[in-house]
Amino acid sequence: MPLKEIECLKCGTILKKRVGEAINLSENPKAVNDIIEGKINFSYCPKCKTKIEHKSHVLLTYLDPPRWIWLVSRKYQNPKYCEEFFTTIVPPGSVDFIEQDMVFVDFGTPCESLAYVIENKLPQTSKDWLELGKIHTGSEAVDCYKNALKINSALTEAKSLLNEEMDKLKTYQL
Repeated sequence: MPLKEIECLKCGTILKKRVGEAINLSENPKAVNDIIEGKINFSYCPKCKTKIEHKSHVLLTYLDPPRWIWLVSRKYQNPKYCEEFFTTIVPPGSVDFIEQDMVFVDFGTPCESLAYVIENKLPQTSKDWLELGKIHTGSEAVDCYKNALKINSALTEAKSLLNEEMDKLKTYQL
């Protein structure tokens, strides 16, 4: 991991940290717990205690079968960012031969619903579908909220988030 200088945006303190850009989960399966517990890609400023993200995204990889999971800072969570990311940041052609997914996280905050993405499993309860929808955007989020509502049609938070996400999709498609 390269040593990088990271600046605290609140007080300007400079930290020198080893910053990982990718985690190979085939070689390091124990990292899954750290990822779900929110223990990657951030530090606290030693001066003002502000949480500092090291990078805007971290790549999780599997070798067999080849699979990439992009963890992206929640501040970028919108359908347009996702679309642009896969057309400008991701290596050209990689989406044609490597299964890829993008989820949005608050680095430094635990996220149990990441387990569904990392382990490639489907949620079973409406609450699990709801939480999974919160880390996606666009049609992926819409599908999760719809699945939550199929299980529990009275889930008002899922209805609200579904409507919000559909409005975002309409806005970005204009």
